Amino acid sequence: MITLDEKDVKQRLQKLRNFEKSLFPRLKRRNEKQREEIKLLKEEIFRLTGEVQEIQKIRLQLEELREMHYGKKQRERKNEKVALPGKESRKGEIPEEKRSPESYRRALPKEVDVTGEIRFELEGCPDCGGEIIEKEEHVSFREDLDELDMLLKNVKKITKRIIESGYCTDCHKKKQAVEIPKQSVEIGRNVKAMIVYLHVLLGLSHKETENHLRVRYGFEISEGMISRSLEEQSDLLRPFYQKIYQNLLEEKGCHYDESSWDVQKEGEGNYVWVKTGVTSNDVLFWFGKSRGKGVAEKLRGDLNEGNVRNQVGISDDYGAYRNLFVNQELCWAHPNRKFRDLAESGVLEESIRQHCEDAYEKFAKLYKSAREVKTRFDADEYKTAAEKDVAEKQLSDSYDEITIPDEKDPEKLRCIRESLKSRKDRYFTFLKFQGIPLDNNKAERSLRRVVLKRKKSFGSRSQKGANVLSILYSVVFSIYWSTPPETFFQKYQEALGLTAKTPQ
Repeated sequence: MITLDEKDVKQRLQKLRNFEKSLFPRLKRRNEKQREEIKLLKEEIFRLTGEVQEIQKIRLQLEELREMHYGKKQRERKNEKVALPGKESRKGEIPEEKRSPESYRRALPKEVDVTGEIRFELEGCPDCGGEIIEKEEHVSFREDLDELDMLLKNVKKITKRIIESGYCTDCHKKKQAVEIPKQSVEIGRNVKAMIVYLHVLLGLSHKETENHLRVRYGFEISEGMISRSLEEQSDLLRPFYQKIYQNLLEEKGCHYDESSWDVQKEGEGNYVWVKTGVTSNDVLFWFGKSRGKGVAEKLRGDLNEGNVRNQVGISDDYGAYRNLFVNQELCWAHPNRKFRDLAESGVLEESIRQHCEDAYEKFAKLYKSAREVKTRFDADEYKTAAEKDVAEKQLSDSYDEITIPDEKDPEKLRCIRESLKSRKDRYFTFLKFQGIPLDNNKAERSLRRVVLKRKKSFGSRSQKGANVLSILYSVVFSIYWSTPPETFFQKYQEALGLTAKTPQ
């Protein structure tokens, strides 16, 4: 043990007093100052982090707006592409499948479709006139149209109608063989059906329809007559339209979607809604409606009508569809596309984009597994309920893993995870009802023709025109998607309630 003399003790006590009086206060002030600086730096870091996230959010929104306006272009990122799992690794280009030579050749026509035959015989050598032996025949076909000027003459027909009328000597009333038209010249039912075909199925505008009939068939018609013909056809198709509405009430499930559609004046709204069946190709279009929940409820139908209460509604996560259906299946393709868009973003930092790409890869694998489970469930391949429960549990655990947030998540990715977590039960409805799709692609494909039409016509001039389109689009596409193309006009005339005996 070390002992200190009195002098050493006094020196040490003096140092301690000096430290307490001078050094300690200075160290304390320095410490407090550093604490304050650290606090300010943390606040600045928090502020800058928030600004970075806000900038990131704005850049993603700007990218979405740019794609909406100009379309999505292929981005070049060091020859990298995001590929679906099981097809190719994330790195490198995805090899394109080469087409076989047969895919470029036209199919051989049926013998009954051959309209003529030409033989090219070889009587002798074309060079020296010598005899030709061991002759062989080489058969080929040439497909073409008839002479174009003859086509115009043969397609258009003008029928002179002579209708007798007179007075009956018994009832003293004027009688007529058939109804006498108000106009001396009127257009026939075939032209009206063709106008609907061109305007709805081919998506031509009024002017394009007018030009097509004049150039292709030599048929002169005004835009006003086209509008009146469309309106007349919609009135005749109204009973068939009501039948489609009733048929969809009996479906076990229906797809729903909406898109913009401008009505220039006196419109109820600037949207078009679509509803199509899961098992049938019946489709219902409503043009010129608002985007409110009230329209969705009317489109769905009363819960006490038909099979509406037991139906499964397949849709995206738009607010109007929430709590609209007793049973709802949310579309898996929508979050999959959102994950993919983030993975392919050209505005995110590479490390964050790579993180988003990993998240997309995981969800794509989950999506693929869900399709496999659904296929087995629909085909009754699960021998026991326990086997199905195990598959559902594995799928559910993978789903939960996707919803766990990560500190690297940009705000958009975080919102996607939160949405998936809060609506999980709505994504697994397909395991409660057989034959229910995982996605809402059927409704989106139905709207594709409408979107193309919108780019040409820019919507409807009035609500009356929108209502006409609602009937025409519903009936025409319900027929077109349910029957072979070559029988379309026959089925269309049946929908009109016309027969071959109806006077033209």
